[in-house]
Amino acid sequence: MTVMKKHRSFILTIVALLAIAPACNDLLNESPKTAFTTDYYKTAQGFQDGLNAAYSYLRFQYGSNPALGLNITGTDEFTFGPEPNYNSSGDNQPHKLLGTYDVTPQAGYLGVTFNRTFPVINTLNGLVALANQVPTFTDQQYRESVAQARYLRAHYYYLLVGHFGAVPLDLGSGELAFNTIPYTGFNRGNSEAERQQLLTQNYQVMIDDLTYASENLPDQRLPGEFRLSKAVAFHLLAKVYLARHYSAISQTSDAQNAYNAANEVVSNPGKYGVALQQNFEDVFRQGNDYNSEILLAAERIPGDYINNGYLNINADGIGDGENMAANCFTSNYEQPLLQTPANLDIIDGRPFAFQRPLRKLAPTRWLTETAFADKVNDSRYHGSFRTLWTADTQNESGTAGYNTFINTLTTNNFALGDTAFYLADSPAEAVAMGVDLSNPASFGTKYYRVYSSHNWYSNQLYAGPPAPSNVILVYPSLKKFNDVLRASPNGSSGRPMPIFRLAETYLLAAEAAFETGNAGRAAELINVIRTRAAYRTGLSPAELTNRVANMQITSGDVTFNFIMDERARELAGEGGRWTDLALRGGSDPTKFISRVNLNEDANGKVEAKHRLRPIPQSQLDAISDTDKQKYQNPGY
Repeated sequence: MTVMKKHRSFILTIVALLAIAPACNDLLNESPKTAFTTDYYKTAQGFQDGLNAAYSYLRFQYGSNPALGLNITGTDEFTFGPEPNYNSSGDNQPHKLLGTYDVTPQAGYLGVTFNRTFPVINTLNGLVALANQVPTFTDQQYRESVAQARYLRAHYYYLLVGHFGAVPLDLGSGELAFNTIPYTGFNRGNSEAERQQLLTQNYQVMIDDLTYASENLPDQRLPGEFRLSKAVAFHLLAKVYLARHYSAISQTSDAQNAYNAANEVVSNPGKYGVALQQNFEDVFRQGNDYNSEILLAAERIPGDYINNGYLNINADGIGDGENMAANCFTSNYEQPLLQTPANLDIIDGRPFAFQRPLRKLAPTRWLTETAFADKVNDSRYHGSFRTLWTADTQNESGTAGYNTFINTLTTNNFALGDTAFYLADSPAEAVAMGVDLSNPASFGTKYYRVYSSHNWYSNQLYAGPPAPSNVILVYPSLKKFNDVLRASPNGSSGRPMPIFRLAETYLLAAEAAFETGNAGRAAELINVIRTRAAYRTGLSPAELTNRVANMQITSGDVTFNFIMDERARELAGEGGRWTDLALRGGSDPTKFISRVNLNEDANGKVEAKHRLRPIPQSQLDAISDTDKQKYQNPGY
């Protein structure tokens, strides 16, 4: 509906919100409502439908192609991949512009967070205001329902503040009031001083909402669904306190309050029904999507293409709400051919296990070589990235295409599972496999190609070794979100997209402890995560003991940058890196700039202004005030 493009026509948007798919498994069969008055929210069913709509909008913010661009492209972790570099089509261009820091107010993809989020917030304002008029609510139902609405409102404000800075609390009918009439104002303030005052209010609203949620949500979420619980409220409360701590409006108690919120969860895992997985890789294993470590995820409905935001029934498009997380990080594995026999292709089409090679995002060399310098003791590199591709086919066993491919393999003395190509862990390993690092066209002495960082894809070209290529299109491909049960080889995922998990709660508690001056407690908390990272299946007890010992840190190792590095190792590609860095540069933009400059595509291009996105031009055009520039962020 076109009414979704601007947040000024709230009554129309509310209708649209209730027409989208509910978010929770036990409510998937609800009939959409297309005509109603706001009295509908005063019924238990209407209230729940409003909540479901607000939950479901998390799909647009986590896992979709536009959200991956806004939240990940251009950070120290990931840059734009070869497809955006060579192809300027609509769904590629945002990654290129975000990755070259050429974002303008005219960029339509900014609306994925900005334009889409205000109608949801308005709906949540209505739910909070009208909940006491639902006659069938018990006191507990009232408190839990309002707590869900207030948590979600805080979550959406957190996204807006993280990208755009101060944003309106008054959507036309007063601060946090439910607006049901068209409105063409933009209550953001006309000066930096007014916006700072509004930002102060933004943070206080988030803190108040999350405090209420942490007191009134259930202690634990039910198995098999991501309905909100206290653990996720405490988690986001810690993030908000930390963000304010780093801002120009920080309060002296912010770091301690952040620690208290995160520590409440990590110190009481039984109470809140949370636990780290023993094996890092199991956190993301398909079939284990509702494990005890994941606090919140944006749920999809497997096979329900329309409600998951797909562009067409074949699930081959790239819609604004569909989960493209597996495909967007995948390199072009269709390109490499064997060395012996020459040019034999033993990857047939697009096998489901390998995902669609959309190549929108590529890891930075800082991430793969510096952050993950230790790939032996730390299992998280191999638990996060695919570096080995093997003989496989997209055709089902028994089909004509499958039989033809097997015959080709057999004729050439190969079988399913034989190595197709490999990305070496280090230049030394590549050399040991016969790669000449002085020659970007050297792929080793095996029958398959061996790639080192000197010859896998980069947006940069260098004069001498190591000399990465922007012609070769392979690179380590993030596999955390892989889905082998997609509807088609090009299809998107029906899996939940993780948003927050317990490992990050430990890291938040550690960061907050460090910011309060307690580096010893910070090291203790980080070591919990690093101890888990040492584990992998197949290790002997002695091997595991040795690796755990090698992974431990001391209080002297803990710095701001070490914590940011550790967050990258643990959370690479999980959807919040841009706001993580931007919010930490609130009062000192050099923290943001220095981190982003670790991305080789960023160096020399990033300025303090890039910490905030521009207010979309579509929003400014909708304002009746003729002096629109005064509402824009500085530098745009």
